[in-house]
Amino acid sequence: MTRNDLRNNIRNNDEPEIAVTKDLPHQSTCTSHSILPIKKKNIVSPLSSTDVPKISSFTEIIDRLTHTFSEITVQQCTTFLNDPISEEHQQYLRKYFGNDISTQAFTFTGFCDRLKITTTIGRRILVAFKLKKSFSLDAILGSDIIRIAYTLWKSPMTIKGLILFKLLDSNEDNEISTDEIHLFYKENFLESTFSDDKRYDEVGGTLVEGFSLNNDDSQEKVLNFVEFYEIFEKNPRLFKCLELISIPDRNNEDDKTIWYKRYGIYMKNNKSYIVALLLYILITMSLITYAIIQRAVFMENNTVWQIFARIGGILINFNFALAITLMLKQTMTIIRRTYYLRLYIPVDSHIDAHRVVGTVLFISSMMHTGGHTIHFATHTQDWSFLKSLFTTAAQLGWVADSATITGDILLIILLVMFICSLQCIRQRPGFHKLFNYTHSLFWILFLLLIVHSRDFWKWTLVPMTLYILEKIYLLKRYLPTYGRTRLISVKIEDKNVLTLIIKRPKIFNFHTGEYINICLPNIINNEWHPFTISSSPERTDVLRVTIMKKYNWTKKVYEHFKTKLTHSDDDDDGHLTEVITNTTNVISSNEITFTEDEKDAFICIEGPFSTCTSYIFDCEHVVLIGAGIGITPYISALETLIHRLRQQRCICSHCNAVNYMQSSSQIRQLKKVDFIWVSRGVENFSWFRKILDEFEVEQDSYLNSLNSNGNQQQSKYLDIHLYNTLLPCNEEATLANLPYNLVASMYEVVKDRDMHTQLRTPIHLGRPQWDSLFTKFKSEHLSTNVFFTGNANMSDVIKRCCDKHQFAFQHEPYF
Repeated sequence: MTRNDLRNNIRNNDEPEIAVTKDLPHQSTCTSHSILPIKKKNIVSPLSSTDVPKISSFTEIIDRLTHTFSEITVQQCTTFLNDPISEEHQQYLRKYFGNDISTQAFTFTGFCDRLKITTTIGRRILVAFKLKKSFSLDAILGSDIIRIAYTLWKSPMTIKGLILFKLLDSNEDNEISTDEIHLFYKENFLESTFSDDKRYDEVGGTLVEGFSLNNDDSQEKVLNFVEFYEIFEKNPRLFKCLELISIPDRNNEDDKTIWYKRYGIYMKNNKSYIVALLLYILITMSLITYAIIQRAVFMENNTVWQIFARIGGILINFNFALAITLMLKQTMTIIRRTYYLRLYIPVDSHIDAHRVVGTVLFISSMMHTGGHTIHFATHTQDWSFLKSLFTTAAQLGWVADSATITGDILLIILLVMFICSLQCIRQRPGFHKLFNYTHSLFWILFLLLIVHSRDFWKWTLVPMTLYILEKIYLLKRYLPTYGRTRLISVKIEDKNVLTLIIKRPKIFNFHTGEYINICLPNIINNEWHPFTISSSPERTDVLRVTIMKKYNWTKKVYEHFKTKLTHSDDDDDGHLTEVITNTTNVISSNEITFTEDEKDAFICIEGPFSTCTSYIFDCEHVVLIGAGIGITPYISALETLIHRLRQQRCICSHCNAVNYMQSSSQIRQLKKVDFIWVSRGVENFSWFRKILDEFEVEQDSYLNSLNSNGNQQQSKYLDIHLYNTLLPCNEEATLANLPYNLVASMYEVVKDRDMHTQLRTPIHLGRPQWDSLFTKFKSEHLSTNVFFTGNANMSDVIKRCCDKHQFAFQHEPYF
């Protein structure tokens, strides 16, 4: 079959075109004015561009709806669809697609990939643009893709609304029915990441209610385009959805701030860290100078390698003492709780500093060992090289000439500790216990160093005394009034997370965001793991700890309680209400409560230990950012805020009206909180939904009370920002996100709640646009402090934005 025969066959089999009115000229095809120069042929489909049907006039659709359009709308659409694409827009589309695609043909999958849309939307887009045969032949012209992309990108809202209307109008009768809405969302949900069969009817029902398509007994209700578009015009939240009828934004530019300006901003925002680093370098250089002068000037007959070994030795003394000091947790807690101390001492980086000092300690030991080894190899006369290394023949050391023997043992211990503390080792599943065991060898290291070096004890006397006193103080964890307590309940939040509700000991005081070490001896004895307290200090009855299943310990704890819950349910033959199994009371399908004598209820807690989150209430404006389970310290802060708001309540004894003492809010230092929770799954927001909902209700009551009393209009004390990264942000996905955004927006309009969390705060798609958010915060507040708990990669991104906007930044690791 020739090309002309194929073309005629396609035309003869096309559906009859709808007649276009004389006032509406037929749209010209893309081929007649190719917008991009031809570079090379790259045919994806086996058919050439001349074998594929070209895009039909989009004004055909408009003509069928002429009786429902105003003349202005018709003229606007007609003019847009027939105008040539400008040179500027040609260049953008050429850059967007990567090369000239006007002479190519693509498969349907290639078409969807080019526009980043699902196959359901892709098929309906082709139908809307009268390209059914292109779909059936699995060959779409590049020129048609360009015209579709340009129409999606630059068309006015009326055309975008018409495109959405045609996407929903599956039978092409220019009316939308209830069945068509349900069909569209069922097809989309099958391809989406929210493929929950139980939500098809709910999602479709929300749109049906929002579009007023609820049927009566007489006949099925339908919507024409004018009625459809009017609904969007009346609801700004829905109208914004039409902006998604576009092409994804690929014009994201990196921050072009000059490198030396970045470092200048960093130095300005991190003065205390830089001063501490310079002080450390200065002390190190001073010790090196002292060692050289002492050995070269005041002591005779010292070789270069002996001096080199002495430098390593004095650095070992200093860095060992400093490494111990940096891990004095109770001391760090005292510094954090003292405003002027933490202002000048960079206590928030003590763990990172410990890693750096530990690395320098290891390097210093290599210097010390290497210096002595080379000296023995080059200056031994009366005994062999091996004797010098592994016996007391060298007669070095202040205790029985044992420096060489103890040095060999010390080197092995330090090498094991260093290797097992590397991130690539300790973060592997099951290796955290190995890290703990090998780090406990430091006690042997400490004792051997005292024997090995004459001056070592002088360097470590104060740090080790404080360390031992702290360890003695922490023995209170075994006392019932301090640390030995019991579980009240355990709740399985989802397949990876559980929450422990712990009876708070009588003498246990902590601050917002602090963490504790916990041990469950009946499950895994003698293992202590740190977790943030997610409840507020104002709750005197319980402590709440939320745990994510990751590695061995957390996995065992999760599976232990999950198994216990499953067995309890089985014993009850499937009933999920009030199940009694031994002494354990299962009160719901995912929660267990414990009685006093239950073995699994026994728990020991150690702490509390402070984190930078405790600074929150000393700031004027804070941005609390949590990634996944990293939100837990800020949940504690929210509970404290709820408690403080409730303390301001005044209830009238006559009418029971609720008012708030405005004077209390005026004197508080913290004026505004922006709470940002970034999570991959929408189900994760249910972990603390109750607390978020409580704050929304309390804040609404607070604002309504102040505004009703004739006070100046008050802004929100807390703004909640929820981000779901399972889907890309609207700027990156646009049309692919349209079905989700439409139903989420309609749900919010109809029920004034978010579709997933039932909060008034909507969920945003994709990662936060940090620069835009921080620019907004910068314009609204004179001083901003950003607190973040999450992974290092995300921390680096936020840190750069904070440096750019000169925000104070505090980052703490997951607990």
